[in-house]
Amino acid sequence: MAFRFLGLIAVLLLTQILSGNAANVSIPSYPLAVKNPYLSAWLPSNQLSNLATAEPQFWNGQNLTWPILARINGKTYSLLGVPSAIPGITPALTLGASYSATHTVFQMLAGPAAISLDFFSPVFPASTDYARQSVPLSYLTVSVTSSNHQSLRVQVLSAIDQTWTAQNGASALAPNTTSRSSYFTFQNPHETPFTENGDMATYGTVLFATHTVGANASSTCGVPSTVFNQFMQSGALATKQTCGGHDLAALSQDLGTVTGTSNTTFAVGFDRTKAINYLGKTQTGYYRSRWPTIPNVIDFFLGDYSSATAYSWTFDSTVRSRAEAVSDDFGEQYADIIEASVRQTFGAMELTVPIDQLSAEPQVFLKEISSDGNVNTVDVIFQSWPVFVSLNPEYIRLLLQPLLSYSALPKSQGWPQPWFIHDIGVGMSMLPAHSGYGTHADKT
Repeated sequence: MAFRFLGLIAVLLLTQILSGNAANVSIPSYPLAVKNPYLSAWLPSNQLSNLATAEPQFWNGQNLTWPILARINGKTYSLLGVPSAIPGITPALTLGASYSATHTVFQMLAGPAAISLDFFSPVFPASTDYARQSVPLSYLTVSVTSSNHQSLRVQVLSAIDQTWTAQNGASALAPNTTSRSSYFTFQNPHETPFTENGDMATYGTVLFATHTVGANASSTCGVPSTVFNQFMQSGALATKQTCGGHDLAALSQDLGTVTGTSNTTFAVGFDRTKAINYLGKTQTGYYRSRWPTIPNVIDFFLGDYSSATAYSWTFDSTVRSRAEAVSDDFGEQYADIIEASVRQTFGAMELTVPIDQLSAEPQVFLKEISSDGNVNTVDVIFQSWPVFVSLNPEYIRLLLQPLLSYSALPKSQGWPQPWFIHDIGVGMSMLPAHSGYGTHADKT
């Protein structure tokens, strides 16, 4: 997922993007949940031929548990992430894949039902949408269409586990509810802020949620075999109040009788109250200026789905049409590259504010998510520049501001060299106070 290839794709989004056609070409890895450097789930293309057994990965290669099942007229089908044969579960047939700037869609056949898995990570580039863009959550929508309009009874399950935490079971798993949502959290009460393991954050709270208003949702936690057996037998899950750190956190939705098309949506996320340590001061995600708690942000995000989706169709089609217009000869191929790059670009960044100044203007921190993990690297900002020139040039100022503010400090406190700094630290969560920044100096 080389981030540096943005230099080419970037001349880019002279793109704001407006008429249709998602790309159907093969790409090295398909973005699933890609919202920031620590919420970055992908599906390697070499697993695409059999999605039922495919295993998503974090951008640095760690496997992520994310099974998705559908129960159709009492028969259970695996749609994603069930790598081993389980009695009673039938692998669905993979039909194809497509992607746009913000959506990755897999088409499958499960007996009498056509199923699509829509992995949607919204991109809101406008300055008025900084808080919305900074929300660390991504959508999964499972749509089921009845073949020949026959009547189907449908239930859908999705689940995650501690592999999303990089803590090997040290995070406590807890079920939670709001008046509108059901969700799980993985969080280690003894976490060490601003730490990583293999580029994954080892602190913060992993979130997994679904809506409950007007829905028939259920949830449970437990070993996979128990969870899957419950779902296979009844299509519903037995609520548990106590969970273990290695348990599967599972959510299910009963879609009832389907004669046309019906769907349900889940959300996966990664919340870090202490997001960035910049110049010795803690910064948090800019979304906290509007949605200060986990229940707040989950309810907003799930409730915003229809609006976010409507916006994405216009955004994605504009990206496609503007990119195709670059050339009569190679515009379509160029558009394929552009569409594959939008989530990768915005998913490498976080918008943050000082934790004690939530009303402040946000800063933007960009992590190299394919090489050494450096933050706000000057040459990477330069390579991504055309994306922001096209979509919102203010991002360039917000990316450069942390570099310039640090460089403006007295040499005894900040950057001591006569040449400009190369980056401001290694690791999105590991920016120490006044020292350790810019260990790779750019003397040119």
